[in-house]
Amino acid sequence: MENNNISLDSQIGRDKKSNKGKIIALAVAVVVIVAAVGYYIYRKASITEIAIGLSDIELTDELKGQMKDLAVKSEEYLETNKNEKTLTSQYGLLYSYTDKINIMADDIDDEDTIPADIVAEMDVLYVMPNDVISSMTGDELTIFVSLNSSSGYYVTSATGEDAIFTEEEFKNLLMKYAPAHGDVRNPQRGSDEHTAIIEAAGLAGDDIDIKHIACDDKYAVVVANHISDPANIKEVALENDNGWKVTDSELAVSENSYIEINSAYPDMDLGLLPVYNIADFGEIQTDKMGEIADSLIELGMMTESDKEGMYACGCDRFAYIQLQDGRRLVGYIGDDRQLEFNEAKDITETITYMLQCQENPPVFIARFE
Repeated sequence: MENNNISLDSQIGRDKKSNKGKIIALAVAVVVIVAAVGYYIYRKASITEIAIGLSDIELTDELKGQMKDLAVKSEEYLETNKNEKTLTSQYGLLYSYTDKINIMADDIDDEDTIPADIVAEMDVLYVMPNDVISSMTGDELTIFVSLNSSSGYYVTSATGEDAIFTEEEFKNLLMKYAPAHGDVRNPQRGSDEHTAIIEAAGLAGDDIDIKHIACDDKYAVVVANHISDPANIKEVALENDNGWKVTDSELAVSENSYIEINSAYPDMDLGLLPVYNIADFGEIQTDKMGEIADSLIELGMMTESDKEGMYACGCDRFAYIQLQDGRRLVGYIGDDRQLEFNEAKDITETITYMLQCQENPPVFIARFE
């Protein structure tokens, strides 16, 4: 790749938000094809392994009180770590999407107030309250603590509401939150599935550039923009209910899109979402791109005529220009505040260069199609 530097104190990168909730990109392939994410589910095993028999732990009033206290501590843990660890519900269990691990009861009981052999039979649930106790109200995911006891699966909340489940009932409770709706896939452009999703999302047409599309049999997520308005990035979630329907069209401005979509649809496979959170990168800009193009003209990387009809977009420390002849110019502001441009031959080379510059770069500013 050829490169040139622009001695330019660019505005790009000055409005970057915090890294809170950011999921890092590990490889180019993850960005390009959005491979399905593997989970550590139910003690890092299959959910079906719950049906292994009840323990010999006897429920006592003292133990119930300790579990209620643990539920209170779990709520405090959720409040403190929700964004940093991207805490979500996975198979009904409290899960850190950032760390890719379940949050276990012994992670919460750091003072060892409950014997280790008993804590080992506990789980921290993050489910809808009326799925546990039908009389409970509220439409937000709520913390509960469960115990495999000799009497069945005992579940209690931080406020003391409790219930006993059989093995089968408890397994069915968790399976309501199973992101198991067929294989995660990336529909190919022109396929019936691709067309149906982008049309339902309102993102079909010659002026639309699809950055990301992934679906299973129940849910889909699309990231796209208008080629004529590159800064207007859309991230849309859809549900297939006798046809694709939009469920959330504002994920591009969400503080944490993983938490937002999981709160509303906790059975959705979060591997459908892109590895980046768009709002983390701050303002998406086009107004400075004309000045940057003028500097590239002076450097001989493009001509005055190339400026007409160019696709140009920037955010964070990156600037991207694609000319009508297909050439891609990718800029990055290093620590020395110099904006260095490289020429990439295709989208794969573009993403490769961006990943070399920064973990989880804003690849959505590039033109994909």
